[in-house]
Amino acid sequence: MSSKIKTTVVLLLFFGAGILLTKLLELNWALQLNKLFSSSVLYVSPDAELRERLANSEITHLGWGELLPKSDQEVLKKYQSSSEKSLSEKVTLSLQATTDQRYQSALYSTNVVEDVIDKTVSISGYMVPIDLNEDRSIKRFFLVPYYGACIHYPPPPPNQMIYVDLIDGFSKIMMSQAFTLTGVLEKGLFEDHQGTSAYILNVSQIEEFNEQPDEYRTH
Repeated sequence: MSSKIKTTVVLLLFFGAGILLTKLLELNWALQLNKLFSSSVLYVSPDAELRERLANSEITHLGWGELLPKSDQEVLKKYQSSSEKSLSEKVTLSLQATTDQRYQSALYSTNVVEDVIDKTVSISGYMVPIDLNEDRSIKRFFLVPYYGACIHYPPPPPNQMIYVDLIDGFSKIMMSQAFTLTGVLEKGLFEDHQGTSAYILNVSQIEEFNEQPDEYRTH
């Protein structure tokens, strides 16, 4: 085989390999785009260390009741409104609640569940803005178990409120939309005129949530 033919064959091989590589890259890019646009993830933290921890940790999915110590759960459940109770029973419970010191304490309890502290968790709820960036994206907010908390209704107990302070901001907020937040849960009091929280969540990602996030109480 002459050197000219060899050169031609080598060029054809390189040309073919280039076409194949281009097609593979195009396919991979298309898959990545499809994954991005089909994903329910609306926010990802710029904190690389936090993202890595999320990727390498088992995520615990929490309900709001799991943030309440057993003692608080018992007393709140006792006075929880129920459609199965008659009007007279509801009135009696309401009167008892005003004189039950355990219940009054539970309404303002800052007690936390130590087992969930410093764990990678996900929890769903509604956002109550505290602070906005100049572009109107939300910077700091409370996550609460039901729509209207701290605005149309009194704030929940501190151990039913979670404080979030984002590094940047979240621009897709809707007050009536529930979201699922994933991150590392800590304990720590944060006070604002809208309420007090006993938990802090270092958020790694935010997703839209389309169910009822408060499975514990009826409001």
